[in-house]
Amino acid sequence: MLVIVRVARSQPGGDSVVTNPALIVTDSRVVSTASGDTAVKLSQDFAPPLDAWQALGEAVANLHVSEGGSVGYGSLFALRGLSNTPYFSDSAVTVYVADIPLSGGFTYPAGLFGFGSATVLPGPQGSRFGRATDGGVVLFEPTDGDRIASGVLIEGYGSFDSNLTALEAHTGDVGNMDAEFCADYDSRRGYINNGQIGVRTDDQANESSFGRLRIRPSPQSELTLELLQTRDRDGAEPLVPLGGPLYEVNRPGEGVTDIDSLAAAVKGSFAFPGATLTTVTSYTDWRMNPYQDLLVLPPALENLVRQTQKSWNEEVHLRSKATGCLQGDLGLWLSNESTENYVDRSLPGLFPIEVSGFEQNSRSSAVLGHATYEFGSDWSITTGLRAEEDERFFTREEQVPKEGLAYVASASNRAVLPRVAIGRRLQRDSHLEFAVAFGMRPGGFSSFTDNPGLTPFQAERSRAFSTGWDSSLGLHSLTIAARAFYIVVGDLQVERSYTATDYFVANAGRAHSDGFEVDINWTPSSPWKVTLDAGVDQTRLDAFTSPTSGLNESGNPIPGAPSYNAGVEATYRSARGWFAAGRLTAVGITHYDELSTSKYTQDSYALLGLRAGFSSGAWTFTLYGENLCKAGYYDLIVPGVNSGVPGAPRTFGSKVALKF
Repeated sequence: MLVIVRVARSQPGGDSVVTNPALIVTDSRVVSTASGDTAVKLSQDFAPPLDAWQALGEAVANLHVSEGGSVGYGSLFALRGLSNTPYFSDSAVTVYVADIPLSGGFTYPAGLFGFGSATVLPGPQGSRFGRATDGGVVLFEPTDGDRIASGVLIEGYGSFDSNLTALEAHTGDVGNMDAEFCADYDSRRGYINNGQIGVRTDDQANESSFGRLRIRPSPQSELTLELLQTRDRDGAEPLVPLGGPLYEVNRPGEGVTDIDSLAAAVKGSFAFPGATLTTVTSYTDWRMNPYQDLLVLPPALENLVRQTQKSWNEEVHLRSKATGCLQGDLGLWLSNESTENYVDRSLPGLFPIEVSGFEQNSRSSAVLGHATYEFGSDWSITTGLRAEEDERFFTREEQVPKEGLAYVASASNRAVLPRVAIGRRLQRDSHLEFAVAFGMRPGGFSSFTDNPGLTPFQAERSRAFSTGWDSSLGLHSLTIAARAFYIVVGDLQVERSYTATDYFVANAGRAHSDGFEVDINWTPSSPWKVTLDAGVDQTRLDAFTSPTSGLNESGNPIPGAPSYNAGVEATYRSARGWFAAGRLTAVGITHYDELSTSKYTQDSYALLGLRAGFSSGAWTFTLYGENLCKAGYYDLIVPGVNSGVPGAPRTFGSKVALKF
């Protein structure tokens, strides 16, 4: 990069640095397009404390997060019917935090502070992003602060002894550089009471920090350093037996979940005549030591898991300037990732049932790019292509039940993934788009089985067809975006405990997901804003045979994705500083096994949340309440242990923010 800086210094003036495309968020909190890209403003006034995933799930059609209660470990992130498996496969929904790509769903943080907006891009995005599978991409963007010296300090308190302290600060431009820093600490007592030993089972204490330094050696170049750190000290995963009380358990012991992560990125952006080159070198280090819980099924089952993952990534993009009728982007992606795991499962006081460990090294590389050509005054066509190779090297060693059992294997996945989108401007503020995109989620290996025939699973491949329309009416007081999609998936990855000793990923030969989405923003008058987002998603396993029983299980819904989600929110801001917001969110029926077993199915439910407060100068005071109607539901169901993670009960809280 230092060599490129010298070259860039010699370029003619007038070409400013172009970084990654900025998120354009209008005064509305949610902005959607015909393509399905949805930008969400993560408002500190209206959003729940630091829960970015809840804010996105409430605002983005057909996005649903089933949180496992132990940060991202065991959680499901579903978008348009495609989700990650809890433990073994790559995530279907890729996450970028600023310029840092996170590798697997279990590494995703529970909450993020200091990130002012997020954009959700559904469907295969392999021609636009280095790390991308088949479900979509979520981008969390820091609050830019308009490059002026500013900051905010937040204190919050609420139910279950919850407390929050958060700080965000920006230096503004200081010569040829600027910096920002944000940090938070939040904790609460557990929602679930263990009556046998008189303790709460899911206490949480989480902290995170993010820093970014930008240096501009010349008008044509910019160097950026980003650091992200998280630390989670939680109780055991809040699993309760299905069919019993949501917030009561009885067992002789509890556990912990300790997770630490560190991520860093160095980015260079260099402007040349007609094009801009960006390079991002990133590193992530994620450690879980340990994850420990005790479940009474019966009998009592104790789990101890230790896992680490390290990843080096390089992403390069050469973007042409937006001049004339043709614009393009050519990219390169390289990644080297290593994962190590140790698991000890036992019946306390009796005998161990599994002691094993695995190591997996993953190497991926891709050449990617897309180009947009505008012809006439109303038509455009975008073509994209990704050529990818993914290699996995896997070693598993077992001590119990078969001492000395070893499994060594490797796999290679290759794909050429095209994308075509055709757009037409119908009127000045109306746009129509039709797109076809191909995606792949690499195959891999399952560790929690000692049957070599069940260990490997194949790559998942998809073809996504979508069409959408967006329009702005009434002098932009009303915006509407409506979309429909149909996704065909081959070798869909399905994970669960198929037998008492075999927990692994199997492939469904064919599956599909189809549905529609609508997003509406309405400003009836200057103090009032109303938003509506709704998505319906019907999924099916078209061809699936159980790998253990041989039974045909076709025709059932894909596990982990709700049949619909919808939300309506009304906000009011007076000129005198008073504000209030109310939101009603509904989630459709969700099946958590491929058999659609009623016991492992969460029925539809609705949640009501209210916020209100006052803002005067630098001070903002907010009161909030969540799940005000005391809806009882499972946020996640784990069929293999006949247990579920209950959703949060009714909670209240307050926040005070001081801007400086």
